[in-house]
This record gives sequence, structure tokens and C-alpha cells, in this order.
Amino acid sequence: FCQVRKQRTLICKENLELPEFLKHCMNIFIAVALGSDTGGSTRNPAAHCGVVGLKPTYGLISRHGLIPLVNSMDVPGILTRCVDDAAVVLGSLAGHDPKDSTTVQDIFQPFALPSLTDVSKLSIGIPKEYHVPGLSSEILAVWSKAADLFKNAGAKVIEVSLPHTHYSIVCYHVLCTAEVASNMARFDGLEYGHRSEVNKSTESMYAATRREGFNDVVRGRILAGNYFLLKQNYEDYFVKAQKVRRLIANDFVKVFGSGIDILLTPTTLSDAVPYMEFIKEDNRTRSTQDDILTQAANMAGLPAVNVPTALSGRGLPIGLQFIGRSLQEKQLLTVAKWFEKQVQFPMIQLEEVKKRDDGVLQHQKSASFS
Repeated sequence: FCQVRKQRTLICKENLELPEFLKHCMNIFIAVALGSDTGGSTRNPAAHCGVVGLKPTYGLISRHGLIPLVNSMDVPGILTRCVDDAAVVLGSLAGHDPKDSTTVQDIFQPFALPSLTDVSKLSIGIPKEYHVPGLSSEILAVWSKAADLFKNAGAKVIEVSLPHTHYSIVCYHVLCTAEVASNMARFDGLEYGHRSEVNKSTESMYAATRREGFNDVVRGRILAGNYFLLKQNYEDYFVKAQKVRRLIANDFVKVFGSGIDILLTPTTLSDAVPYMEFIKEDNRTRSTQDDILTQAANMAGLPAVNVPTALSGRGLPIGLQFIGRSLQEKQLLTVAKWFEKQVQFPMIQLEEVKKRDDGVLQHQKSASFS
């Protein structure tokens, strides 16, 4: 996508990656949008754009019709302006689908979110491993204030440990590239996808088709994935990464088994990066930075939601992430709704589109949680 100026005056890198629907969502032409979330691809842009981004439990929403990237982590994500809307959309989409064997078998009952008034029975976990190098002071301050908000309201706020989180981003990229290589193999120019007009031979048509159809980033992932899947590398990379993934998932099981109801973490390392700063680093480095706080929930298959929380010193949105127990979206979104009400992040209203002043919306001036 081309460079697109956001409503918040700066040209920020997320606009270069987001589908058009999110740009429209932020301009309030629509109220709901869908996008795939493999390692944070709805929660990260939601945090940067000041909207709610929900990644449901793996298998709760059908992946039928979703172009696969990483089958074992892909989840259709939901983007809305408020938590209540996310719950409504989830109720419409969730449940078993005969066309997707990975969906849950049980009938999903849509729910309306209650208005939580007493959080004294809640235990909120603060994973110490999410205080990572590169986390901006602004994000850290907002995270700390959010923890204090729960504590002052009577909830138990407990520091917890997810010890294998340090290995999660490396594990994620090994598994991600391996599955990308497998999924992209179908784009051979014969029966599926783009086909090159080069016709000297079948082999040359294959090569030209994949060269024309994939950009440098995708080709790099395919090469890396095929390397990890080579017979001589399979045990050392792919199998070990699968074992580490199990340890990461077990960390969450142990934490939730200890009595923790919800985990509270940052969603991103900072607010949205200006475009000219973004292009100074290669895509691999940026992808690692973007997904470091979000991909563990995908590998564990857990539900997670970004809730817009404050504005940075540059007037750009900051979001926090709530991670819940598997298939406990109602509890997760109920807590997120309570938090949303407390921080009172100024949700964009349709009529405010008419009140633009040199590209800056009027509500930017009143972020009460900053």
C-alpha cells in the first residue's frame, strides 16, 4: 500500500501494511472490520490506530475462506471501536464450521457483556518477561498505571513468570517460515494463483511465476522455511521449535492454573513509528519488533484483545493487551470492557469526522489516562 496519512497527522508505518478496511475503519466509514491474526496482525495495528483488536481462541472462528499463512496460528481477528462491538461480532462468527476441521465442536452461545462493577475477585497477572528491551518509557508508564488502576479498584495484581517467553519470538519465526514455505508451495502457476507468461519450459514458468508473484519478504520466508525443513535440519530447527512451543503453552497453563484470571501486558513496544524512521530498518527486524509482545498468545492458541488506553506525547494511540484463558472470551471481554470504561479513551464518533482541523481530530486533546 502507498503512503497514507493517518487522521493523527503523522505518516506512520502501520498505514503501509494495513488493508484498506482498517484505514476506512479509522476514518469511521465502517464500524467493524476483519483481518487475520497470525502473530499480532490485528492487535498491533489496533494499538497504533486507537481501536479494539480481538484475537479469539484458536478454532473459535472458522478459517474457511482465509488465505492461509501459518495454519496452526492463523485466527480471524476482529477490529471495532469498542469492546461491546467486538463481542457482538464474535457472537455472529464463532462456532463450528464443517468446512474447517480445526473449529470447536461445541455450539457457541453468543453473549452480551455484563457491566462489571466489582473487580475485587479478579486476579490480574503481570508477566515480568514482557518488560523487554526496547519497551518505551511511555508504554511502561501506561502499563504501570493500568496495573495500579486494577489494584486500587480492589483486584489482586500479581507479578507472574512465563519463563519461556524469551525464546518465543525465535520459535515463532522458525515455525512461521516453515509453514509459509509449505502454504506458498501451491502457487506454482499451474492450477492455482498467478501464472507467468514465460513458456520456454515448465521449470522456467515455475520460476518466473514465483519470482513475479512473491516479493522479497515472502521469498525470504520461503527460503528460510525450506531450509528449516531440510532433512538434515528438520530435527534441529522445526522439531525443537515445536517442543519449545509446547513449553510456552504450558507456561500459560501453569499461570492460569495458579489462580490468575487475566494477564495484562503491553501490545507494542512504542507508539506508531514515523514512516521515514520505519524504512531505515529491514522488514525482518521490524517484524521481530512488532510481534515480540503478541505472538506468544498465537502459539498458545489463547484469546487476546488490545484496548486503546492513552495517547503518547506525539498524540498517537497506545494500547494494552489482555490475554485470557482458552475459550473464555466472555470473561476476557468483560474485564476489557471494565478497563475501557475506566480509562475513557476518546472513541471516535461519526459526527467528529466533520470536525477535522488540519488533519487532527478534536478528541485527541482529551486522553484522560495519559
